[in-house]
Amino acid sequence: MLFNSAPFLFGFLPLALAGFALARQAGWRPAMAFLTLASVVFYAWWNPAYAWPLAVSIAGNFLFGLAIARTRGTPWGGAVLAAGLAANLAFLGIFKYERFFAESVAPLVGLMIEARGLELPLGVSFFTFTQIAYLVDVRRDLARDNDALSYTLFVTFFPHLIAGPIIHHKEMMPQFRQPRRQDGAAENLAAGLSLFAIGLFKKAVIADWVASYVSPGFSAAASGQELSLGAAWTCALAYTVQIYFDFSGYSDMAVGLARLFGIDLPVNFNSPYKAASIIEFWRRWHMTLSRFLRDYLYFPLGGGRCGPVRRHLNLMIVMALGGLWHGAAWTFLAWGCLHGLMLVGNHAWRAVRPAEPGRRELVAGWVLTQVLVIVAWVFFRAPDFGAALIILKGMAGLSGLSGGAVKTAWDGLALALILMAVCALAPNSQQIMRTTGPGLEPVAAPERLARLAWRPSSGWAWTLAALLACSVMTLWRTSEFLYYQF
Repeated sequence: MLFNSAPFLFGFLPLALAGFALARQAGWRPAMAFLTLASVVFYAWWNPAYAWPLAVSIAGNFLFGLAIARTRGTPWGGAVLAAGLAANLAFLGIFKYERFFAESVAPLVGLMIEARGLELPLGVSFFTFTQIAYLVDVRRDLARDNDALSYTLFVTFFPHLIAGPIIHHKEMMPQFRQPRRQDGAAENLAAGLSLFAIGLFKKAVIADWVASYVSPGFSAAASGQELSLGAAWTCALAYTVQIYFDFSGYSDMAVGLARLFGIDLPVNFNSPYKAASIIEFWRRWHMTLSRFLRDYLYFPLGGGRCGPVRRHLNLMIVMALGGLWHGAAWTFLAWGCLHGLMLVGNHAWRAVRPAEPGRRELVAGWVLTQVLVIVAWVFFRAPDFGAALIILKGMAGLSGLSGGAVKTAWDGLALALILMAVCALAPNSQQIMRTTGPGLEPVAAPERLARLAWRPSSGWAWTLAALLACSVMTLWRTSEFLYYQF
């Protein structure tokens, strides 16, 4: 079920809110039970026959969590954790990487394996990483859960289940046991619906509108046709804008939906296209994934404690695996490795130039960062290396300044540039909604933006109603979120 679909907006969500309100009157535990049931229905709506992997994952990790807690002080504790992590990685590998291994990796070592082509469960990467973090936290004595109901809700809570944010047990379970915002139902509804409306507009109107300028160029490149300078930059810039508004829109909707039930999810975006360096970009983009990779992969590998060479190697490993997490393809690996190289270069530059950058350096750093990010997005979106190289060749002007397989859509290029300027200059949705405390650890906002802050006024009510109306009028062409495929 999609957040931007009529069945969700006019069926599931009103029933979920009404049922939750009724269950809440009987106590918080019945409300938790209802939310769990609603979340299972939400997930199974896609295809009930393929809901079993989620059930198996939850049951297996709950049992592993109990076993790790009981063996924490024994010599067996580490082995039990290792078994749990191996089981999760095997689970993810079977569903997500089996075809990639059989068709792309095995032939490189002389093996012939027939791919089964298993159906990829929705959100498998997100709910698997969420539970891997839980098992590690249990081992570290940061989490413990002996209650199957609360653990099931932790994993299945529908606002975050399909495409994140990636949550931690220690930040969610206190809320599931006793909501932080239990006495502010009216404020929860106002703030949650407002943030949801902003996110829905991002996805349904902006991202889906820009998407029409993305596919022609990438499709032409996939068929081997050359692209002119303008056409190549149009599709690359349009995709850069599309993926931001699509995924940040989903994250806004997720935080807004959780707030309707008095729950705060972690913030996932903080204007990444304002970043003046790749290091800063990864502190702003998909923040919960960055946190996961840092806490559960980079630090265990040694982080930066083992000298610059080891730190750079750790960065490359983390980003390569982060790329593969997004998809089972060499292009995703290339995207991750590119960002790894950029992070290594950024850290090396800071080592030789530790002084605070001046205004000109910040502007130059911003331009360079955006160009590098756009180039890397080409590999992320392209179906194969051949298509990616054709687009990059066009962006470099090596395929001509005009003509080519796809005519330059100057309106699309102008739209993408305008939206990039909005991303770089305008406050983000979390900053706009900061007076309501949106999400866990809301992002800071400059004082000069105070007049743009959300408030319960008639002006904001009309503005959000207009955004919602524009979004609803697009439901006839409902499209999936880009991160659903991951």
